[in-house]
Amino acid sequence: MDLCDKELVCCKSDLRKLEDRLKELKVQKGELEQEQMRLTVAIEKDEVGQQIHEIEKEINQRVRIRDNRKAKAEEYDKLAKLVKMEQSPDVEVFEINRATAKREKDALQVTIDRQLMEEKRQAQNRQDEISSNIEERMATIRYLQQHKNNISGRVAEIRDEILEAVGATTEEIPFIGELICVKDDERDWEYSIERILHNFALRLVVPEKYYKQVNEYVNGHNLRGRIVYQRYQGAETIREFEDRTLKADSLLRKLEYKPMCLYLDWLEDRLFAEFNYSCVDSLADFNHLQEKAVTKEGLIKARGGKHEKDDRPEIRGKEHYVLGWDNKEKIAVLQAEVRQLQQEEKMTAAKVRKLEEDIKNAQKKRETYLTLFSKYDKFDDIDWQSCVLVIQQKQEQKRQLEEANNRVKILQEQLAGVRKEIGLLDDENNEAIKKKTLSENRENKLKERRNESNSALAQIGVVDTDTFESQHTDLLNVALEDLNGKRDTLQHEIDLALQKQRETKSRKNSDLKNLIYRFKNPAEEITMKYHDWRSDVSRLPEAVEFMGEYQAYYQRLLDEDLPGFESRFNKYLQENIINKVSAFNVFFQNWCQSITKTIDQLNSYLIGIDFKDAPKTYIQLVATKRLNVDVKEFQNLLSSAIPNIHEMNSTIDGSKIHFEQHIEPLMSRLQVESWRKSVMDVRGWYTYKSEEFYQDDGQKRNTYEAMGQLSGGEKAQLTYTILGSAIAYQFGLTKSGLDSSFRFIAIDEAFRAQDEDKARYLISLCKQLHLQLLVVTPSDNIHIVENDISYVHYVERKGNCSVLYNMPISEFKAERERSMEV
Repeated sequence: MDLCDKELVCCKSDLRKLEDRLKELKVQKGELEQEQMRLTVAIEKDEVGQQIHEIEKEINQRVRIRDNRKAKAEEYDKLAKLVKMEQSPDVEVFEINRATAKREKDALQVTIDRQLMEEKRQAQNRQDEISSNIEERMATIRYLQQHKNNISGRVAEIRDEILEAVGATTEEIPFIGELICVKDDERDWEYSIERILHNFALRLVVPEKYYKQVNEYVNGHNLRGRIVYQRYQGAETIREFEDRTLKADSLLRKLEYKPMCLYLDWLEDRLFAEFNYSCVDSLADFNHLQEKAVTKEGLIKARGGKHEKDDRPEIRGKEHYVLGWDNKEKIAVLQAEVRQLQQEEKMTAAKVRKLEEDIKNAQKKRETYLTLFSKYDKFDDIDWQSCVLVIQQKQEQKRQLEEANNRVKILQEQLAGVRKEIGLLDDENNEAIKKKTLSENRENKLKERRNESNSALAQIGVVDTDTFESQHTDLLNVALEDLNGKRDTLQHEIDLALQKQRETKSRKNSDLKNLIYRFKNPAEEITMKYHDWRSDVSRLPEAVEFMGEYQAYYQRLLDEDLPGFESRFNKYLQENIINKVSAFNVFFQNWCQSITKTIDQLNSYLIGIDFKDAPKTYIQLVATKRLNVDVKEFQNLLSSAIPNIHEMNSTIDGSKIHFEQHIEPLMSRLQVESWRKSVMDVRGWYTYKSEEFYQDDGQKRNTYEAMGQLSGGEKAQLTYTILGSAIAYQFGLTKSGLDSSFRFIAIDEAFRAQDEDKARYLISLCKQLHLQLLVVTPSDNIHIVENDISYVHYVERKGNCSVLYNMPISEFKAERERSMEV
């Protein structure tokens, strides 16, 4: 404000001086104008003077025309230079230039409309398409990160909606594609197999438990898409009755199935029935086969002579594959595609900008041609040289007249001197007026500036400027005229500092976005090494503004000490499982010993049972280990899983390494239910047979490995012997059999199909085993057992009723004799 006040004082002083000088100039100009008028009248009264006056009027008119045409010519030359046409043309070149301008103007309009605008439209469409593809793939990545399969899109969303509606899990209602995948060593065939199984893989498997609920939901809702599902009513396979031998080139040999698959048998049946294609390496083999053949290139021969090959680029990529229960590879492929599309998006955006610049330049050039054609329609518009000749002629005429009349010449010289003085006064007057105007404007600006400063200070109040003044001592003695420059310099420095801060912030934001993306989408080598946390952080926002949520999440991780907990848990889990594996192995050893001990106990009592009477023989059971391939694999895995404590403790991560290399393979194999049931039944580790020995010398008489070599009676007798001894063993053969223990069995209709000798053998066997016996038999067979029983429960039917008579065997015999006598 002080600076403004000082300048206002100086400015008012200057204004007073200028106003005084303007008054003086006005008086002087009035006197000279009177003298000018007197001289002009004197010249005009002279006849020669009148001619000179007319010539001067013509000269002035021609000068104005010349200046106007020259200005147009200079503008014309500038335009011609822009489009590289000939400048300062004559009439012929002018017409050529005008025709060229019209032709080029029309040609450029065609180029703009048909080429550049079309190229820009195509580039923008491609840019929109790329952006849409990026968003689509990012949505697919987000969906896949929250799921484990390779199937996404609307069909996957429909499955999610069905699961939510019926309360099922993905394991209960899976896509078929989630249950199968191509083996790692058969990836050369992956594209062809994906094409064959694609539609089949997108079907759902709906078990009977949810079948009606799924039908109700699908029928009652607009799915906004298509879904196909299979009803699963259990696996009714006929594989044992048909030849299921797969050829070496069978497509089914290149597949593996998800562990713990609930629908394995059914799935194998469907695949065998519909997709047992031959994977051939040559067209010769392909041509030889009648149907169901495929090449690595994707040529498919189906039933009925149908051939198909689909090479559309939008379906060949791995991002369209749907087989498998692990989507890490597909996510990696999609992420790579996103990066590639983002690079292409940048290039396309640059192309759009380049085309927009080309269109702008072409439109400017067309405007230049249009101006040259429409504004300059005749050569006279720029022909200023012809005016120069006329002016020279008129000036020569004027000179000749002036030389012939000395009086007029003297008057004209005086008039010229007066006019010159008037001109000088006008110049000085104009200059003074300008200075006055500038001073007035400066005064007004100073007042406005003072008022603005006053208002600003009133709003700011008391401000401590000590720090600012100490940092900028050069501003303390600045003049008012330099203040704006200093302010602009300071503002520029502040802007540069702000720009630097913005760039730093932008770089930090970019780094943060990159870190957020890498955190939410870790590389495969990281997820293989550490826990895959993608599903845990999928709900975290991707915007940098919400960085606080990541910091809170990090603090929660620190507070929960998840790595330490996971380490302790893994250590406990590994050590506990290692101990359990040893116990698991002991369990099978004990089972084997139990089988051997049981057979030994049975054999010790079978020696006392007469199998045949003449000569007397007895039966012995023999169990021999005969391991199949699966059982051998199980025993090898189990043996490897038992830890070597010395070797395991020789390294820091010994227990972890042992767990990953030896126990996890066993656990993974045991997840296959059919294999687990087969190898864990120790009874199946043995083959069983019976051997017959003589009672008197213990020599072997016969060996029975199968029933096929025996007659019907021998089969029954051997069965009675082994079965009876097993039953008695369950009741406790170690007891004498003479105490009050309860060891009851019932024989129903045992004698109807047997001869009496075999029936009596059965009764004798039961006596030897001390079994308490109930025989159910028709009345005509009672004589077989009547000497070996103590009581009879006789049933007699009378009409629609049955009557039961209970009586001792002695009473029964007496009643029978009386009835026979009668």
